[in-house]
Amino acid sequence: MGSGDSFDFEFREEMLVKYAAKKTWPEKSSAWEHQGDGDSIEAFANEFAVLEQLGADSEFVVMEKEEGVSPKLQFFRVASDSPLQIVAAEPRSSGNAAAPVEEPATEGGEDSAPVEMPNLRPVISTFFYMGKVAFIATAVIALMAVGLTYLKHLLA
Repeated sequence: MGSGDSFDFEFREEMLVKYAAKKTWPEKSSAWEHQGDGDSIEAFANEFAVLEQLGADSEFVVMEKEEGVSPKLQFFRVASDSPLQIVAAEPRSSGNAAAPVEEPATEGGEDSAPVEMPNLRPVISTFFYMGKVAFIATAVIALMAVGLTYLKHLLA
């Protein structure tokens, strides 16, 4: 327990690399869910799979963050969950997890993809449904009022 042990601890602490991980399939997360240090990218991937309790065939990406170097991404898939086995995987689609990491800055005058309109179908469907519910509720309340008035006159 001499001074060599503390040096070894400090050296080991400096050797740890910072990583970040997030799920990509079947649930795709927009933010990095887990960030921390690890000995290797595989060790960090294993830790992420255990912490998130990922099931078989779940896929996720791990980003290695080193200062001064562009981030490296590696995709993983959970081959089996008992015992936990993780294998390297290819991304399901191009740019599905790399987009938040590297977004090229484009000027307004350059060619850029047109912005798509959001799908309003669920919103319109919800408005029609709520209108139908309001109409039926109003009709039922009015019929109950007429029925109670008739019953009141019948019993009086």
